Amino acid sequence: MSGNKGFRIALDDFGTGYSSLSYLRKLPLSTLKIDRSFIMDMGFDGISENIVQTIVQLAKNLNLDLIAEGVEEEAQVEKRV
Repeated sequence: MSGNKGFRIALDDFGTGYSSLSYLRKLPLSTLKIDRSFIMDMGFDGISENIVQTIVQLAKNLNLDLIAEGVEEEAQVEKRV
């Protein structure tokens, strides 16, 4: 039996720990989940904001869905995270 089994794979906490970029090639991913720490630091840390923007563009380029964990402030939503 071949084909789609109806489940999708997300890479959680992308950008931290064991979430290596090599997983983007090796695993049949459908979704990236941006680690909450980057989202929480947006507006206070320009580097975190740049990292988030880069992950957003990476997900678009790879045709992956994207989840931003920890979006709680209007300013975070306005940045299109």
